[in-house]
Amino acid sequence: MAQGFTGIIVQLEAAEDAQTHGLKKENVNHLRRASELARDSLQEARRSVFALRPQALEQRELADALNEIIAKMTAGTSLQAELTVDGAPRKLPAEIEQNLLRIGQEGLTNALRHATHFTAKLTFRSEAVLLDLKDDGCGFDVTSRNEGFGLTGMKERVEAMAGRLQIESTPGKGTTISLALPVKEAPIRAA
Repeated sequence: MAQGFTGIIVQLEAAEDAQTHGLKKENVNHLRRASELARDSLQEARRSVFALRPQALEQRELADALNEIIAKMTAGTSLQAELTVDGAPRKLPAEIEQNLLRIGQEGLTNALRHATHFTAKLTFRSEAVLLDLKDDGCGFDVTSRNEGFGLTGMKERVEAMAGRLQIESTPGKGTTISLALPVKEAPIRAA
């Protein structure tokens, strides 16, 4: 839900900026997007009470859900963002899909605050699924113990699924987050 709130804040700040510069149409568009994000976040909050599966994954594959979130959260912002998919997409266990979606959202949320470019790459391999997130933001010192809640949450999610997480960042040069989660190939059923 924090990612949804961040998207709303970004849209409202953009609306305020557009209003300040007399850009009435852009102001209205940003307010409309903020309203849509608020409705989506409220619906997601209600659903979270009943189930842990994100709404974005209810009717979409993981790659499509990530693409939709990227499009919604960056609409009308200056952040240039894209998702690429490598390998043959396939249905993954619900826990893996949910956690990858949340980690992607968290990376995007950080990029919205600090970067102008963001890329996500989702790679499907027979034994693992990989997610790489890169931004050109302000970066940080990875050796400092001043981790934000988002990075801590990412680490906990990946560790809980026996995955590997690597964070590379340099102040002033952006951040790269790479993770690999083991997945077993679905058994082939005999006809």
